[in-house]
Amino acid sequence: MLQASARRHYAVLAAILVLSAYVHLWNPVGYPDIFFDEGIYMRRAMDVLETGSPQERTLYDHPYFGQLFLAGFLKVAGFPQTAEPMLELSYAVPRVLMGLLAVLDTFLIYKIAEKRFSRRVAILASILFAAMPMTWMLRRILLDGILIPFVLSSILLALHSKDSGSNISTF
Repeated sequence: MLQASARRHYAVLAAILVLSAYVHLWNPVGYPDIFFDEGIYMRRAMDVLETGSPQERTLYDHPYFGQLFLAGFLKVAGFPQTAEPMLELSYAVPRVLMGLLAVLDTFLIYKIAEKRFSRRVAILASILFAAMPMTWMLRRILLDGILIPFVLSSILLALHSKDSGSNISTF
């Protein structure tokens, strides 16, 4: 009986992640349209790939983490050799990364809600996050979509450390 319940639990979680993958990875270049700031992040990531330096000029106006993270992924993906000559299709590779990060966000929201509340709340929260129309913003190549998995991971680790019984003092 317990194994059937566990199998059903994993099947529901897999279905939620498939829903999230469909919503966030379907048509990565067609919707939403290319935003101005995406071009800035892509240009800076390509500059990091070419020069190895995140500093473009003397003006510091964007955090370096986004362009370094994106440049690292593009290097692993073999970009720009894997990109098509069309401008819109060259945005497909980083937008797929953003979609994968959104699927990871869905999983982390599930685990946080499961740890804090219950499985039913976790299922509802992750379904809402996976299918919520507002999450289309996470499909864009922006720093927010890159940083959300780190914030959610830190919340999940804080919930686990609270239950671990460790004697770590805070400031």
